[in-house]
Amino acid sequence: MNNAVLYQKHNIISKNDALKCLEEYGQLITWKNGKITVLDLGCGDGSVTTSILKRFIPNNCERLVGCDISESMVKYANEHYANDHTSFMVLDIEGDLPNELRGNFDHAFSFYAMHWIQNQEVGFRNIYDLLSEGGECFLVFLSQWPMFDVYRTLSRSTKWKLWMEDVERFISPYHDCQEPEKKVKQLMMSIGFTSVEVECLQKTFVYPDLDVLKGSVTSINPFKIPKDLEEDYVVDFFNVLRDLRVIDHASSNVDEPIKATFNYHLIVAKGRK
Repeated sequence: MNNAVLYQKHNIISKNDALKCLEEYGQLITWKNGKITVLDLGCGDGSVTTSILKRFIPNNCERLVGCDISESMVKYANEHYANDHTSFMVLDIEGDLPNELRGNFDHAFSFYAMHWIQNQEVGFRNIYDLLSEGGECFLVFLSQWPMFDVYRTLSRSTKWKLWMEDVERFISPYHDCQEPEKKVKQLMMSIGFTSVEVECLQKTFVYPDLDVLKGSVTSINPFKIPKDLEEDYVVDFFNVLRDLRVIDHASSNVDEPIKATFNYHLIVAKGRK
């Protein structure tokens, strides 16, 4: 997940959901008056921050900061998108916060990042601590997702288990949860968030062909698979998706591309400090 060029090209599902969620829920955000500072947590290559989120931020934004745990992603984002009002920095939202960032942001956003955080209490508490008084967060992340099931299946195979021993680190803490929205809301309120609203959305995304899906699988792969085994890994990945009936079996029409239909659950959470 450190190849920024590959990620930028293939993170179509996160871009799609970031845009749709902001279009649907953006009017619920209470923007502060006066000059504001905005944070995008888990910004990746910076393209969602600058091409999607920025469209919804009012003109009174004095500073937009994207942060990510990946140094290579942040380097790419600064090289391609930084300007006088927009910058990017390395930050682990599951780690210790620098004191100078505490209480420094009026609004915090995150798209497709919080499901990678295993210690959810630390992650949410850090978001709370980054916000100024009255500041708001708007978070979009996965609960259930077919790729998590594939990770688990492959990790049990003799062929791949050596490189996937830490598989549970890369599966959403809510993947096995029946009512994840209740769990997230309870956690946020226990930390001190007010005006908490959490929804779990049932979503469907269709990859138009297997080349597009391959790019997505490769760009977000969190495991250190050896280079000479990457093609084998994708083949086995696709075979599991076929077993799960995510990938269509070959069509009788040879001119029709084989598609992949992902049914998944997405958490949309909002809260105020």
